[in-house]
Amino acid sequence: MGVLLLFLMNTPAQAQVTPYVHDSTVNVFANGQLQTLAWCGGFSPSQVSMGDLNHDGLQDLVLFQPWGGVYTYINQGAAGNPDFRYAPEYEVNFPPVYDYLILADYNCDGVPDLFQQGQVGFAVYTGYYNAANQLCFTFYKNLFYEDSLTGGTPANAYVEPGNIPAIVDVDNDGDLDFLSYSVDGQLTWYKNMRVELGLPCDSIQIELASECWGIAGHGFRRPFDLGVCGGVAFSGNSLCLFDYDMDGDYDQLSGNISFNQIGFLLNGRVPFNPSGPDSMVSQDTAWQSGGTPVNIAWPSAFNVDLDQDGKKDLVISANEPGENYNCFWYYKNFTTPGVPNWQFQSDSFLTSQSIDLGTAAYPMFFDYNKDGLPDLFIGSDGYYQDSSGSLLSQVSYYQNTSTPGNPSFTLQTKDFLGIKSDAFKGAAPAFGDIDNDGIADMVIGHTNGTLSYFKNMAASDAVQPNWQLTEVALTDVNGDTINVGSYAAPFIYDVDKDGKKDLVIGNFYGAIAYYQNVSTTPGSISLKLVNAALGHVGVDSRYVVGNFSAPFIGKVDSSGTDYLLIGSNSGNLYLYTGFQTGDTTAAYTLIDSQFSYVDSLFNEYNHPGLPCGIYGNLRSTVTVGDVAGDGNLRMVVGNAKGGVELYTQYANSLGVSPVNKNNTVLVFPNPTTQQLYIENASTGTSAKIFNVLGQQVYNGNIANNKELINTANLLPGAYLLQLTDNNGYPITKTVMKE
Repeated sequence: MGVLLLFLMNTPAQAQVTPYVHDSTVNVFANGQLQTLAWCGGFSPSQVSMGDLNHDGLQDLVLFQPWGGVYTYINQGAAGNPDFRYAPEYEVNFPPVYDYLILADYNCDGVPDLFQQGQVGFAVYTGYYNAANQLCFTFYKNLFYEDSLTGGTPANAYVEPGNIPAIVDVDNDGDLDFLSYSVDGQLTWYKNMRVELGLPCDSIQIELASECWGIAGHGFRRPFDLGVCGGVAFSGNSLCLFDYDMDGDYDQLSGNISFNQIGFLLNGRVPFNPSGPDSMVSQDTAWQSGGTPVNIAWPSAFNVDLDQDGKKDLVISANEPGENYNCFWYYKNFTTPGVPNWQFQSDSFLTSQSIDLGTAAYPMFFDYNKDGLPDLFIGSDGYYQDSSGSLLSQVSYYQNTSTPGNPSFTLQTKDFLGIKSDAFKGAAPAFGDIDNDGIADMVIGHTNGTLSYFKNMAASDAVQPNWQLTEVALTDVNGDTINVGSYAAPFIYDVDKDGKKDLVIGNFYGAIAYYQNVSTTPGSISLKLVNAALGHVGVDSRYVVGNFSAPFIGKVDSSGTDYLLIGSNSGNLYLYTGFQTGDTTAAYTLIDSQFSYVDSLFNEYNHPGLPCGIYGNLRSTVTVGDVAGDGNLRMVVGNAKGGVELYTQYANSLGVSPVNKNNTVLVFPNPTTQQLYIENASTGTSAKIFNVLGQQVYNGNIANNKELINTANLLPGAYLLQLTDNNGYPITKTVMKE
């Protein structure tokens, strides 16, 4: 993730090990508008929160995916006119989060605090600003109350795992209360007694106030049972309490895993019984039935002031993977007291400002219009089609519209060559002369492991290609369908140095298959499987299945040497050399398994202890090219969310040595509190620690193969530990201080 790159930007010594840095300065235009979130990595269904991340007085955006972690976006606009920009450097300040994330101020200091599932239902973290004015959190406590049924034994305030509760001042007494669905389909209210007990503002003390708040029961049917308590065991609920009509009581939007619509319940306490309990008096089972009803799997509503006009709006997203583009339904609040007015604005809020291809982006540079600059093509596993989970793939074409000093891309089409009509499942494009006629063809890899061949019918390689689908399922020299198992990721390159372009293909299992071009007739495609495990390369070898290798071969620095760069399911990029001789049986040499540290911080700390490859901004794919024609390379990295990130060349040379797989340097404990131990490092190895601002906070050398570093004075947060041995070989670890 980009946060590591902050360290590297500010420490020139890192240039030898980090040739690329995260970049969002290359403009991307679509439909005449600047895509302000083009390089943010795309979007997936997310829980939505807002809070001031950088202490500038503006509300920033925080997205949370239980299966993908925390993503942060800084507001660079003004009140009433927000402009959110991706800022991953704030993500490391969040603790590991599970099931839900809610930002709300419990201690009256104006700083957002954080609530999440934790181990018991409600785990509370106090927000504060560090020396860099970044919002950080420290654990406060889990919420328990005295259970009268067990003689005062403490019981946890319960939230069903996977559910989203509500945290609002439901009784309007000046402190936050906590509400969640019980297993019997009723709303449980845990009342905060801070005000009643006269406790300090930074306190929370709860009691069980009601096991049927709102006097409505929830069952397997879509309608609620109004006016009665009691329900059935019913999991998979998301709760949003908000003042729909601005009458002073809390109304309810309730989503459930079984339905694509969200239910609305109107609270009648204020108009009908101001001194009585909250009571739901009417409902809309498919809100807004009279306007634009939500249609998304397990809809979950979030009441946030999205447009910063002083009124909280509604954003509705899914609480599970599914819809991968139209995944943020935005309803603007035009309500005046007693006159509710919520107007649908968009079902693609945020995604329309980004490069987002649905699920799993496959970027590839190729000069399509023959102007000397590489254009950008991006395929994907596809856009979500319906509740069956079906995906339909397309390829987007972004023309390189750079001018001197102003690199840019402009979207020409989201459905290049009308590929959508071919009904492909998966579209990973590759370009090159695979039929040996001197002009570049196109090959597209598919989810089922097969490939399609688009022959170039243009008059020459000097003019724009005229690609026509020639083989829906590309075959080899024996007439057998080429199939690498699943998730074919092709690349075209002359591997054996015989002057003809060959086909290499990544796959689900992490290896690279090599098909030699054995054509003897120009214009005739003839491919022979020579090696199903080219170079003995492999990515994410600790995975049993699901490695997702995606190769790129070409220049990645200014040396003029070609390297093999492979994306993986972990998000890390693997860099290999040793293939330049054309020996297709040799074992290639691994140089780096975390090239430029792409996604490495995310994988270690957004979900600590969980296996990489299940969560996170995973499935990296990669392409590299000279976008602006200025000799400075740029790298585009795709991911599982269907988006892309851009990295710009920072160092002219890689300056790294092959990885020593026997080097087992130990760094522990991690997270650390008072001390950090380093063992099995070479004597004389330098050790440096940098904070999130790139400032060096420790500098020393290791004696006798081990070192003890005092970390007591370090502020809580993420740090970069860099070890460099006497041969210049770097070892880099991210370290968390609690």
